[in-house]
Amino acid sequence: MTAERYPVRIERDAAERYLATCRDVPEALTDGAERDEAKAEMADALMVALEGYRLDGRPLPSPSRPEPGEILVRVKAG
Repeated sequence: MTAERYPVRIERDAAERYLATCRDVPEALTDGAERDEAKAEMADALMVALEGYRLDGRPLPSPSRPEPGEILVRVKAG
């Protein structure tokens, strides 16, 4: 199993929580009370979403280059 790094955007939402999204894996969506919590939760959300891709027989999306304002989140894939 290899490790990939997916670009993730973390922004505050209307409830003042940190919402984490990944444009490469839109099924991965999570939040946290703090930025670091949202980042940690996103690693888990990505792992679960990518497992769903595998179970469905879909190819795993390749990580794209990060855009301004995105961070890279490491996740085991493959």
